[in-house]
Amino acid sequence: MRLYDNYGIIRSEIPIVSYRSHRILFENNTMYFSISSTKIVSMEQTGYVSKIYDTGNYKLHHDYIFDSNNNILVLASEKEAKTSEDKIIMIEKDSGNITELVDLIDLLPDYYSTTSLPDSAEDLDWMHINSLALIDKTSLIISSRETSTIIKLDNIYSNPTIDYMIGSDNFWQESGYDSLLLNKTNDFSMQAGQHSVTYVEDNSLPQGQYYLYLYNNNLAVSTTRPDYDWKSDSNYSNTYYNLKKGTSYYYKYLVDENNRTVELVSSIPVAYSGYVSSVQELDGNVIIDSGIAMSWSEYSQDGTLLKTFKTTGGKFVYRVFKYDYLDYWFQ
Repeated sequence: MRLYDNYGIIRSEIPIVSYRSHRILFENNTMYFSISSTKIVSMEQTGYVSKIYDTGNYKLHHDYIFDSNNNILVLASEKEAKTSEDKIIMIEKDSGNITELVDLIDLLPDYYSTTSLPDSAEDLDWMHINSLALIDKTSLIISSRETSTIIKLDNIYSNPTIDYMIGSDNFWQESGYDSLLLNKTNDFSMQAGQHSVTYVEDNSLPQGQYYLYLYNNNLAVSTTRPDYDWKSDSNYSNTYYNLKKGTSYYYKYLVDENNRTVELVSSIPVAYSGYVSSVQELDGNVIIDSGIAMSWSEYSQDGTLLKTFKTTGGKFVYRVFKYDYLDYWFQ
């Protein structure tokens, strides 16, 4: 894990065992991050690793966050399962105990039955969940790359249910789940293969409304649904179907749960990255990582480019987040 300053100068490298660190979490002068696909550590200000959390019968992938009790919610794959990237577990921060909270097969069994294993795949990555965002105390926003759909889950600790989805009505037509889709209130091309969906509460909005922002990779592909013709889907325009070249976007949605609608309120075109990538709003600006393009940039909210950094080596820059490290390394 590499730490750069605002001038692009590397200031620190934190060694990990393997895989990648997806993000950094902070709590009580302690930093939490993954060091492999099976371990998350807590690191004190001196660099001392005070605790190692093992994911047990699961492998972590893509994202983890704190819940309202500062337990760690983790996107996970069960090690011996035939499917992957379709479960959410909770690691109790004090004890390290693991609880499986969500198995998406239980929530979408009819859709699951329509998917198939690609010839070159070892397991069925039928949803490919790649981000987590907590709403209130018991609801989550998750992002499914494989279905190009954003999903809100309720009652995650007791009896998980799907509240709504943001995706193509053509893709979900006759699935039995199309009634869960929010309606678009303006004309825009739907997100495709998105990552890093983030919840933003705004006190100026009426109750039941909030923002979601995301990295819209703009790649419409579903390897576990090879029968679906994305090119004929009228919900998409200027969307791409391979990794060769294209344009990705920062998207910001206004969600109205009361009226069951979604509106695109902001969009910034960025360097194309069909897979991976991230976006972060911070201090009035937007930090955007186009992972496969090996670059990350900072924009003002109106889309003015402020700075861009590029690097070489490796396949991609998986994610880029900006942290101030106040009350950790700095005062």
